[in-house]
Amino acid sequence: PGPWIVAFETLSKGSWNSLSLLDSSKSSLVGQHCPAPLAMAKSFRGGAAAAPALSTGHSVPGALSSDDEDNPIYELPQTVEPKVVVGTAVAFKNYGATERDHFSRVRAYQAMEAPLGLSNLLAKEDRQIALRVFVLDNSGSTAAPDGHVLMRKGKSYESHCSTRWEEIRAMALEQASWNAKAGVRCEFHLLNPPCPQKPEEGRDFAVLDPLVGNVTCQVAQLEQMLYTSGPRGPTPLGERLSRLRHRLMQEADGRRIMLSIVTDGLPTIERNHQAVNDTQSFIHELRAFAGSLNCFVVIRLATDDDATVDFYNKIDEELELPLDILDDLNGEAKEVSESGNGWFAYTPMIHRIREGGSFEKLFDLLDERPFQVAEIATFLEYLLRGPKDDPFPRKPKELLERVQQLLPAAPWVYDGLSGKMVPPVNIKKLKKALGQTTLSRVKAMPAKALRAVCRLLPVS
Repeated sequence: PGPWIVAFETLSKGSWNSLSLLDSSKSSLVGQHCPAPLAMAKSFRGGAAAAPALSTGHSVPGALSSDDEDNPIYELPQTVEPKVVVGTAVAFKNYGATERDHFSRVRAYQAMEAPLGLSNLLAKEDRQIALRVFVLDNSGSTAAPDGHVLMRKGKSYESHCSTRWEEIRAMALEQASWNAKAGVRCEFHLLNPPCPQKPEEGRDFAVLDPLVGNVTCQVAQLEQMLYTSGPRGPTPLGERLSRLRHRLMQEADGRRIMLSIVTDGLPTIERNHQAVNDTQSFIHELRAFAGSLNCFVVIRLATDDDATVDFYNKIDEELELPLDILDDLNGEAKEVSESGNGWFAYTPMIHRIREGGSFEKLFDLLDERPFQVAEIATFLEYLLRGPKDDPFPRKPKELLERVQQLLPAAPWVYDGLSGKMVPPVNIKKLKKALGQTTLSRVKAMPAKALRAVCRLLPVS
């Protein structure tokens, strides 16, 4: 056991192997892939010769291992490694730009119980994402005990009462685990870090890069940071956004940056030891962030306070920004149902995808209006379509029949609205959404035909 580790990559159906050198004491890649077939990975002590360095900086990814099991769906073609795109202060590697990587990501999402359709969508989106950034509100108000944490219980879940900070912390760790397994680079920033003037990784922020270092250690470092940083201070969202924007403008490579702000209150700053309203500064910085970066912004609320909810909903309605406002799982499930899209189970996975941001416009529309037939068909493909299935019909009757054929084989899921395990689609509600109930069909009949039918009915 020494600081140098040789990582062996193999591909069961491909035709290449590779060797990489990892400096485990620095968690950074220092060796290039060597095209030589090997039987096993070995450990070397510090004196081992290293190949030329790929790049510098902790943010340069490099794949160090690969699952050599047969892909149950795809054949993985032989490919070349993606290029490294070096920015001013950091290197965002365009990992995810190869077919092999895409298929590996699909398999990773499937291993986390995502349906094939959703897995394929997310893997495609990952290729266009440079970074996910989570700003975590740890202001003093997050100590309020009106939060909720969803905990796994067997194949189901249980909701437990918590503080708002515990809810925010649980959400961050879920996102970290999800993105680590999928291979997506993330950053987690405390809104009130211990030392904002001289931020230090592991104390004030955490970086999770699955292609640099050990993701298990990275998630553990994030967890330690979150458990040692309790609620404190005001809610300086404008100031935090300004610092992030200036830094990311120097590092961006043109791909999308997904920003998730997890907060429980209105933006404030501290003046003369008092919290002062800072909403205008926040709105200005939000506009500047969206205007200067290729980004999508999610504001995940960890509060039921009416004034706070109204403020952020008003931003979403009035500002022309790539923005989505989310409640917690149960609250969002209620909004989706009330918007006319209660025909599917609003699951923790769907909520997690929306918390991290998605390019798919349907996720944004879920809580805004009822889906049209073509939109229902597309979303059902994400939930139910298999690798050998044809595209779903766009006609209501045929679409309903297809879903009725596939639904019995679909695994049950946890529904955030009812709090129970249910089938992923509610056939009764789907019939109504597609206009396939008896009453819907009668209402859709032309007036002349309806009068003709009425004349044939017996008179009592």
